[in-house]
Amino acid sequence: MVFSHNYLSRIARDIFKACGTPGSEAEIVAEHLVTSSLMGLDSHGIIRIPQYVNAIKEGTIRPGAKVTILKETSTTAIVDAGYNFGQVGGTRGIEVAIEKAKKNSVSSVIVRRSNHAGRLGAYPQLAAEEGFISMAMCSSIGGGHFVSPWGGKEGRLATNPIAFVAPTKGNPIIVDVSTSVASEGKIRVKQQQNELLSEEWILDADGNPSTNPKDFYGQPRGVILPLGGKQGYKGYAFSLMVEIMAGILLGDGYTPKDIKEPINGLWLMVLDISAYMSIKQFKHQIDGLIKYLKSSSPVDDFSGVTVPGELDFGKMEERKRKGIPVENSIWKNIKELAKKLDVKIEAKEKTE
Repeated sequence: MVFSHNYLSRIARDIFKACGTPGSEAEIVAEHLVTSSLMGLDSHGIIRIPQYVNAIKEGTIRPGAKVTILKETSTTAIVDAGYNFGQVGGTRGIEVAIEKAKKNSVSSVIVRRSNHAGRLGAYPQLAAEEGFISMAMCSSIGGGHFVSPWGGKEGRLATNPIAFVAPTKGNPIIVDVSTSVASEGKIRVKQQQNELLSEEWILDADGNPSTNPKDFYGQPRGVILPLGGKQGYKGYAFSLMVEIMAGILLGDGYTPKDIKEPINGLWLMVLDISAYMSIKQFKHQIDGLIKYLKSSSPVDDFSGVTVPGELDFGKMEERKRKGIPVENSIWKNIKELAKKLDVKIEAKEKTE
């Protein structure tokens, strides 16, 4: 099944509104999910709609909850998302960070009590679109600790992604990676598609390598390995720093708590390029760097050198033209959900 992004945005927005989400918040979440699907990042796209609706029913996501600033200085802030959507808390957090960086050249903002934040790179991307360099980290507090520390076979960390974004003359450079070898969402997509995993992604409950997604989701649960393969201590080290910057620094600690849905902690940093050089000069230098990188002759099986984010934006343009492919099982879940919530799905708006 293939659908236009406008159609999927409308469906997502209407589903969240039918669950009591204010229109402005439903718009933020729907745009975030559909943009992720447009960029080919399906693990953080519309596949999450049923998950979020279930979390609303269970009370772990609280639509309309007020997002407040608990404490702030000229360059820092603690934002409390009040268990609202992660996209709502994250968007407000980066807005605060941008405002402070405009006045003081740099800012550091943390967001507490935020639900699943989705595509982490979306938040620093908002800052880059206004001419800033930005960085983000995301921890999972109270659950989702199914990534093993280096040398262990039991989960003690979350996938703990890190994102960096820098503006260019065109699309921004976006580095958005989990500190585990793969995100849980990618394993979820593989399971939905009945595909096997790469050999270095997971261990089963006994600590043995496995390519079967069921060995990760089984009882007892398996674990995802830290990024780096045989050098996985590097991914483990980065994950540990995320746990500190986006976990302990928030005041929420690290100990898993008995809650139904993990809460994301966010650390957001924004840097004003004009404190060092003009934005024009910076983009000129970035453009030169990109051209220099691309001048390297490609090795076999590569068509050429790309920069982080380039393939994602290319996929976005392709899917805007051709539509977003959706697995039948995922679409079936969304249709059933829409029917229960009395959200109309008009067949004429879809393309197959």
